Amino acid sequence: MRVRPRHRLCCVPLLVLPVVLGAQDTGAIRGRVTDAASGQPIVGARVTLEGTALSTGSSAIGAFFIGDVPVGQHLLLVRRVGYASARQEVTVAAGDTVEANIPLRAVAVSLDAIVVTGAGAPAERKVLGNTIESVPGEAVSQAPGALTVDQALAGKITGAVISQSTGVPGGQVSVRLRGTNTILGNAEPLWVVDGVLVDNSAQALVSLGANAGRGNAALSNRLSDLSPEDVDHVEVLKGAAAAALYGSRANSGVIQVFTKRGQQGPPRVTAGTEVGVSDTPNKFAFNMSPNAGWTDVVYGGASALGAPVQRYDIQDSVWRTGVSSVSHVSVSGGNGPTTYYLSGAYDSEQGIVQADGRHHTSVGATVSQQVRPNLELRLAGNFVQTHSDFIPEGEQTQGVLTNLIFTPTSVKPFYDPNQGRYPYNPVLGPNALTVLHTFEAPQDVTRFFGSAQATLQPTPSLTLRGLLGIDDYRQEDKYLQPAFSTGPAFTGSIANPIKMQRNINADFTASHTARVSPLVGLTTTLGYRYTSTHTDVLNATATNLAVGQTDLNGATPSASQSIADLRTVGGFGEERVSLSDRLFFTAGLNVEAASAFGPDERWQAYPRASGSWLVNEEPFFKDGALGRRFTTMRLRLAYGETGGQPPFPYAQFNNYVNVGFTGKPGLIASSLAGNPGLRPERQHEIEGGADIGLLGDRVLAELTYFHQRTTDLVLSVPLPPSTGQSQQYQNVGVLTNRGWEATFTTVNVDKPRFAWRTRLSLAHARNRVESLVTPTDTLVFDYLNAVIPGQPIGVFFGGYYARNPDGSIAYAPVNVVMQGTTYTLMLPVRGTDT
Repeated sequence: MRVRPRHRLCCVPLLVLPVVLGAQDTGAIRGRVTDAASGQPIVGARVTLEGTALSTGSSAIGAFFIGDVPVGQHLLLVRRVGYASARQEVTVAAGDTVEANIPLRAVAVSLDAIVVTGAGAPAERKVLGNTIESVPGEAVSQAPGALTVDQALAGKITGAVISQSTGVPGGQVSVRLRGTNTILGNAEPLWVVDGVLVDNSAQALVSLGANAGRGNAALSNRLSDLSPEDVDHVEVLKGAAAAALYGSRANSGVIQVFTKRGQQGPPRVTAGTEVGVSDTPNKFAFNMSPNAGWTDVVYGGASALGAPVQRYDIQDSVWRTGVSSVSHVSVSGGNGPTTYYLSGAYDSEQGIVQADGRHHTSVGATVSQQVRPNLELRLAGNFVQTHSDFIPEGEQTQGVLTNLIFTPTSVKPFYDPNQGRYPYNPVLGPNALTVLHTFEAPQDVTRFFGSAQATLQPTPSLTLRGLLGIDDYRQEDKYLQPAFSTGPAFTGSIANPIKMQRNINADFTASHTARVSPLVGLTTTLGYRYTSTHTDVLNATATNLAVGQTDLNGATPSASQSIADLRTVGGFGEERVSLSDRLFFTAGLNVEAASAFGPDERWQAYPRASGSWLVNEEPFFKDGALGRRFTTMRLRLAYGETGGQPPFPYAQFNNYVNVGFTGKPGLIASSLAGNPGLRPERQHEIEGGADIGLLGDRVLAELTYFHQRTTDLVLSVPLPPSTGQSQQYQNVGVLTNRGWEATFTTVNVDKPRFAWRTRLSLAHARNRVESLVTPTDTLVFDYLNAVIPGQPIGVFFGGYYARNPDGSIAYAPVNVVMQGTTYTLMLPVRGTDT
């Protein structure tokens, strides 16, 4: 009985021994990263110990610390956007801390920079044959007047067209990379945040932004939920040559956002507040003539043309000076193997139209744990709440601006206390002031997105990476039109739709590097990816509201629900060959299956290949006259294919529609016929170019030519009435995009108290529809926008006014009868094609 305790006590030193020995076999590295020219500290530089999973970032004073470093000789690699990378050898002894101070040289663009988006494994920019554009985080967070990430990227990506479709706070932003590559599919790029595929849809749950029957346009998109202050940098893949590894979701390019991480050292608190105002530069020049015109006679109650009338300009009751504020606080630091970054942000923005506004709150955290020198774990998460107040806009007959413009100024719009309401609009829809003061259109979004990542290096040449990401949100909208607000026969309506969406993606990659000989290096990567998107939209509406009612109770209700699931699964392989560290070849293949396609077309292969030649590293170049003038000369060429999803995830099936019959549920066949042979839209892209550096890479020119051809466009094809269905999605269209991009970046001054950089971007792209269902097809969208073979997507198609020889609009007399009196008016003449 007494022997057992002795055995247990003897086991304690045996358990502790490996830990003690492990501590004795490690040391540490500390130092500072500074600007080579100015000596100023560089914040946010990434310091990596090659051959291990150990890495950290430099602090606000440029300091860094790496602990638990195995004893022996190591190579430190330091990188920062805007600087050339630097390497330094260090020798670590057991229990010692080595000092390593590393200066970085400012350059226009560093070809040594590491990129990870679209690559099977992290790779230096110089080994890739395609362009990958990087935008530093400070350029995003400090963008003037931009409260969202996509807004902040405007003007910072060569060849990208970034526009905001509406001026409301948090309004929808459209991004097009190298033109539009689809007609009915999603033309927006795939957005990825720290490896998580996030939703950036702009689905309108209620009709506020356009005519409901022609698009039901949304006023906001979901990328507005991400705080720009948390961005470390952004990487952009513009076409199939770079984005092939993302398969059937990447036809329109890929944009990956990397958020900030913690840095070793004591806690560092950063806080800031920005305040701004927005206003209308001008007001509408309304008709304020004291004499009646044609609309005053028809709608304003004037007795005759030229009769005296009272005018009302209510623009001061519609517009306002909008005030916005953004507050952000973050805490970052680290001790030993643990680093953390915590952040919180709140922004409030008033629209320039009364009743428009937005409030956004977000909190985020990223924690990294160096479990062992070859194993790192990272957890990241962001919780977001957004409240927006919208009003009807655009072509809606309830739109404030629509009624403001179309209503004659002779109509008195102000509140009438005798009637207890605003006067009805005699032209269309409600009074603009009725909409501003009695309509309600709030939107509330609650969202969480985050990831868990692990990086393991069993050997210095083998790296394993795993990631599990989730993006989950709930969007609740409301649209209330009170009873009798638009006219005496209107009994009111209310809509309360709710959208719930969950995106999940799981990625795993294994990368192995090997030196076959002193001149030949190989990097082999194998990967697996799974994605799942579940969308559930529940729409409850009601009519016949009681006066003052703001909910569905007691009204005439109706409800509908739509549920959609989209899943993809696949794997990829990539081989990268390095010859003499100046000639690089990459070849890869992504094989993917998507649930949106039928069994015979479900599995698709997307190949890619590229080459990069560092001409400046060749002896004949370095030793010649060109080598004395050019510090960088790189030629590159790449080819790749990507796919696109159909506009409807169940287009392969014959679907049914719920109907009621004598109070009982029933089903009828949809007018849309299923197509089990539907294939992904496929983009083929080839791009080539050159990177030329001068004056120690303080001047860099990046030149690129690209040609994209998208085949198997999914279009709606009419069917014969005898089939019992009216249309079917088929792969019938072809379109092309071709053009060039040029970026010129310079480091003009790099001094301790003054720095000056310039960047000039030029781009030209030509979009052309090569074919549709038949050669003579013309697809017309939204009155004037058309898709015509031989023309770019979205050309204007419609009537026009005839012109006089001097180019002015031609007018002709027209007799018009108003209230029994005939008037002769001079009206524009409609043109005719000859």
